[in-house]
Amino acid sequence: MQTLPPSQPVSVTRTAGLATASLVLGILSVTCFSLLAGIPAVLLGALALKRIARAAGALGGKKQALAGLIMGCVSLLLLPLVIGLCLLGSRFMIMMDRPGGGQPKAVCMSHLKLCALAIEEYAEAHAQTRPVAWADVQKYLDDMPAPRETLHCPADPDGAVSYEIVNPGRPLVTDGHPETTIVVREIHANHRGRRVVGYADGHVELQ
Repeated sequence: MQTLPPSQPVSVTRTAGLATASLVLGILSVTCFSLLAGIPAVLLGALALKRIARAAGALGGKKQALAGLIMGCVSLLLLPLVIGLCLLGSRFMIMMDRPGGGQPKAVCMSHLKLCALAIEEYAEAHAQTRPVAWADVQKYLDDMPAPRETLHCPADPDGAVSYEIVNPGRPLVTDGHPETTIVVREIHANHRGRRVVGYADGHVELQ
């Protein structure tokens, strides 16, 4: 009877638990737990690779640890971009919720320019004097391709009239320089502490 040689023990390589944990955290980091899972994925992945290298083949899971480490790094690198996009989107939504389609300053300057031009037209028909009230220039505003609410700044939460005539009833130009003579301005500083003013020559500025 032939005697069989003793069977050789089967070598089983154990997978490092840290490698598996790094892989799971790495997957979570690129889905919904970027910062919370990304940092542990990187740390555990690096530690797992170090232990696997020291084990000289007794421990496996190098690919899992490397994958978790890479995904954790990617999630951390993308985090500032994601935060920036979220802040940009939030700012955009806030601006779009404001009256005037997100451009209150531009709309306000357009309105005030029409008001300044109407005052100029009034003065030309009334011995170069400024109107006393907005009712005096309403017909000049009606003749222009004016917005629906010409006398209102979309950034002004108070009242329907946002602009006032400067020195009503006085001569249109007092110093001989219409480009430096203010004839209309915002009542309130609606643009981060600044207000739009209109001059006798029809141009407007933000002061």
